[in-house]
Formats: sequence, structure tokens, C-alpha cells
Amino acid sequence: MSIQFGEVVEDFLAYIMVVSIGILHGANDLLILSTKEKMDKTFRKNLVIYVSIIILCVIIYLFSPFIAILLFVLLSSYHFGEEHLGETINLNFLFNAVYFLAYGLFIFSLLFYQSIFDVAEIMIELTGATFTKFQIETTLLTSAVFLLIGSLYLVLAKKNEVEIFVKEFFYLLLLFLVFKTSSLVLGFAVYFIFWHSIPSIIHQIQFISGDLNRKNILFYVKKAMIYWIISIAGLLILYQLFPQIKLFATVVFVILFAVTAPHTWVMHKMKN
Repeated sequence: MSIQFGEVVEDFLAYIMVVSIGILHGANDLLILSTKEKMDKTFRKNLVIYVSIIILCVIIYLFSPFIAILLFVLLSSYHFGEEHLGETINLNFLFNAVYFLAYGLFIFSLLFYQSIFDVAEIMIELTGATFTKFQIETTLLTSAVFLLIGSLYLVLAKKNEVEIFVKEFFYLLLLFLVFKTSSLVLGFAVYFIFWHSIPSIIHQIQFISGDLNRKNILFYVKKAMIYWIISIAGLLILYQLFPQIKLFATVVFVILFAVTAPHTWVMHKMKN
């Protein structure tokens, strides 16, 4: 039982956050593509790529749910790192990619380490297998080492000020406390919404409209609404079509996996 709420209440709040703001933050990918690529032929090409990535994700999940989860974690890890640190860390492509990936993997492994039994329950329903404690601990330590070495290099090479990494350390400490005192689903939702989705929405609005104001926020929400409704409808239909799925978190994962890969690609194009 968690400290502040019962786990059922926590998970309900988490699902509300994920299916509202969380899905919303990826619902304007096509608008971002059309904003970045003004030529019709280029946009159509990107649209085909976008849809193809979604179809590929579904095929991968049907072929091997375990590989799908690994890809989801890896893609999400890079995406989380790029969104959170993209404006701070800018050395070269290889260094940035490794650093962003290490950051995201540290977040995931920290979350999984605090909720090993909940992770196992969801993983077994999805794939019939799960991550071992040793694998989670190894990922946690390895990603921490990469972050430490990378941060020290950036400071010693005078690429970034040490204060930036001190601030990030306290953010990670705060996340540790959140993960330790909440359920798996709520812990993920708190990070996903407040550390990732809301900042991402702000960056997207600035990219699409130039300024962050009430008018542009409403424009963003209006444009995203149809895709958000389609995503929610797909989630509910999937849950009804497969009554053997006991955990709603499993359905949420399938939806998130299907949209994470193309969304990561779009955000990378937007930032580069």
C-alpha cells in the first residue's frame, strides 16, 4: 500500500493523466511534420513513413511481445533523454545519443527497481517472461556510470556548467522518492506527464506557432483532438476485444508502444 493513496486510486489517477495529457502530447505529430516540411510530396513521404512505423510496431508486437517491450524501453529512453536534455547537451551525435539513452534507461531501471513485482506482473501478462532483478540492477548501474562519466567529461571539457548536473541530480533524487512512495503506474505517470509530456507540449507549441500563449495552446489542443479521440477509441476497443487481458496497464502499453516509435522519429526531426 502506498503512502498517500490506495494503489487502486493511484492507478486510476495515473491512467487519467496518461490517456489525457500523455496521449495528447503525441497527437500532433502530423501537424509538426506538415509544419517542418512545407512541400506536399515531402509531407506525403513522411506520412507514409509515419504510418509504416506504426504498422511495423504492431507486427513486431504480434511476432514477439518481449522484443516489442525492449524496443519500447530503448526508444522511450532515448526520447526522454532527448526531450529533457536536448537543449543542454549538444556535443556530437554519438555522444548525445549515448547520453540521452543512458538518461532514459536510468529512469526506467530506477522505476522498475522500486516496483519489481508489479513489473513482473505486467510483463508476464504481455510476454510470458519478465526482466530479472539482476538485469534491472545491471542496467541501473551501467546507465548511472555512463551518466557520471559523460557529465564529468562535459564539465572538465567546459562544455557545460557543473550547476546543471547538480540540478539534474536533485531532480533524479526527487524522482527516486516519487517512485519509492507510489505504485508502478503512478510513478511512471508522474514522470511521463510532468517531466516529459508537458515540457514536450510546450516545445511543440513553440515550434508550430512560435509563442506560448492561450490562443496557440487552444490551437494545439484543437488540432490534436481528432487523433486523441481515435487513440482513446482504439484503447477501449482493444480492451473490449481481448477480455483475457486482466490489466488495463497492458492495453495502455500496447497503445503507447504503437505511437512511441513514430513520435520519437517526428520529435527527432523537429529538433534537428
